[in-house]
Amino acid sequence: MIQVIVDRFEGAMAIVEVSEGNLQKIPKIFIPDAKEGDCIEIGPAEVSRFYFASIDNEMMTVLTPKGKYALSPQLSGGAKPGEPISFRVSQTETQKRKSKIKGLMSSLFE
Repeated sequence: MIQVIVDRFEGAMAIVEVSEGNLQKIPKIFIPDAKEGDCIEIGPAEVSRFYFASIDNEMMTVLTPKGKYALSPQLSGGAKPGEPISFRVSQTETQKRKSKIKGLMSSLFE
């Protein structure tokens, strides 16, 4: 499993930070309830509406009820071709991140 952070939304895409300065696009269909700053956990699932279909030419294909989407293989979260893959907002990690940022801001302005 990997965690990414929603940086912003551009049209039908969410721009997520995978690592420091490494931004990738995820269609909003995968994370419809996400907001800017949310932590998203991506990884294999027991049951999901999304399936990791294949990797071709350095892109992975994910099947959804609305069609196929190409994503960076960095966003596989450890899922393998043929497995269900989940994209979920982690409220716990999002809250930890917000608390950490709030603490940093407080120490700056003391």
